[in-house]
Amino acid sequence: MKRHLFAPVVLILAAIPCFGAPKPGTWRILAPVPHRGIGVEGMSTADVGDKIIAALGYDFGDTNTTRIYDIASNTWSLGANAPGTSSEGAGVSHGGLFYTAGGRLFSVRNDLWSYDPASDTWTILAHMNVARAGLAIAVVGNAIYAIGGRTSPGGPCTGGAMSSVERYDIDQNVWTQVAPMPFPLSDRAAATIGGKIYVFGGCSGNFPIFTKETDVYDPVTDTWSTSPADMPTARAGMYGIATKGDAIYVIGGWDGIHPGLQTNEAYHVAKDTWTVETPMPTARAEAGAAGHGGEIFIVGGSKPAFGASVPNNEAYKP
Repeated sequence: MKRHLFAPVVLILAAIPCFGAPKPGTWRILAPVPHRGIGVEGMSTADVGDKIIAALGYDFGDTNTTRIYDIASNTWSLGANAPGTSSEGAGVSHGGLFYTAGGRLFSVRNDLWSYDPASDTWTILAHMNVARAGLAIAVVGNAIYAIGGRTSPGGPCTGGAMSSVERYDIDQNVWTQVAPMPFPLSDRAAATIGGKIYVFGGCSGNFPIFTKETDVYDPVTDTWSTSPADMPTARAGMYGIATKGDAIYVIGGWDGIHPGLQTNEAYHVAKDTWTVETPMPTARAEAGAAGHGGEIFIVGGSKPAFGASVPNNEAYKP
């Protein structure tokens, strides 16, 4: 059974005013992510139906918490705890279920777990062949792809970047290796449009080099291309990524210099071009993202040192 937050917090969140239809190019400030410390970073996040699942993550320590955001009422509740404690993994949804892969605790993890919001239950699934944190993740058809990542259990860009890519067959509960990325990179972001996976940014090395790299993977031919136009801004840890139409919005991140970024850039697949969008109100990296109802929700994150978490929840209307 889902557990609602204790009464004082519920009252505070419910007091936040309702909004009319947002105007294009604007951001909304929403109910903050529930937390026990100063915020939550490195959550696995995806939308399932009219809810956003923001699970696990670092909140004054790694957690097994399942946070559920109700978009219509602008309130949070808690679901059943995940099978283990983790952060720095990645989340997607498919077929009414939420999936989280990889992550870290004292070392990097190879776990894959699914969560069913309808029954409030978690299921342990087949392990990945390669343990990884800071990975990108995407769904094509009935398969989940775990892309890149790092062997270091620290925060973003702390070393051990990898090029490994694995495909999970949802029906068969089996992982297989597929073509690796062109370069070993960690803390990237990925999204699927037109049956292909677009992967953005990232970093490499123990003294990280931040990249503008945009790559595209074709599951049909099992091949990668580096031909798409690169991002305007080199960055990593921008887990805040979602799609609307044929556009992919890559939001926030870290460039190794600034304490989190407000950067909001959109890649238009058909035109192979980028546009610079309205900056995010709260600069941050390691935020979760979900697209719903024509808006992009960016939840939690850090600024960006590991442990400097924020609870912000903001929505962008392209």
